Amino acid sequence: MRTVVLTSGGKDSILALHRILDRKLVEKREIILFGVIPKNPESFMFHTVNLHMLDAISKCLEIPLFKAEVSGEEEREVLELEEALLNLDAEAICIGAIASRYQLKRIDAICKKHGLRLFAPLWGEEPEKILNEVANRFEAIITSVSAMGLDESFLARKIDHSCIEHLKMVSAKYGVSLVGEGGEYESLVLNAPLFRRRISIKKLEKTWRGSTGVAVVREYVLEDKDII
Repeated sequence: MRTVVLTSGGKDSILALHRILDRKLVEKREIILFGVIPKNPESFMFHTVNLHMLDAISKCLEIPLFKAEVSGEEEREVLELEEALLNLDAEAICIGAIASRYQLKRIDAICKKHGLRLFAPLWGEEPEKILNEVANRFEAIITSVSAMGLDESFLARKIDHSCIEHLKMVSAKYGVSLVGEGGEYESLVLNAPLFRRRISIKKLEKTWRGSTGVAVVREYVLEDKDII
């Protein structure tokens, strides 16, 4: 089943990819990574930080990558996504949605309109469970923050169990999404079980403005890793 995995290189979409392969819903050779590149950094639906790293992730996974530019304007960007997807002859779409009905509703509408299967393997799961799986299986870092309680110290921080406890405190105090699904923070996966190589960051540039910040990868190398 030719399956398009929508990904920004972040933890949720990469975990969704692992889930559909772990569950043998599709075969790896049938998968295409799909990176959406919004012109508008305030896109309602898509992440915008470190999208240039999608090429590295594609190489690490040894899965082909297709990229499409969209306006980043609400609703218009969904129509542009639909048009781009139709060029791939997909039979299914996989997304990393957890609780965002905004994303799920729009992708589901595309799937129903064109007779595609929708995979949303993280949907409805407890956020803490998902974060713990990320901490246990992946090497992932936080690359942007834009919510009350998330300060500059979170930028480039590895998502490990210590980080999760800190995120839980922030979530409880300020009501932000524990998994950052509302854009409170974004992430980048540097290593995962399916990666044949891992991303090693050599230069990272942090920028902080007011109450928001980003950590952009400027230099990196792909390192071989032992595959057991």
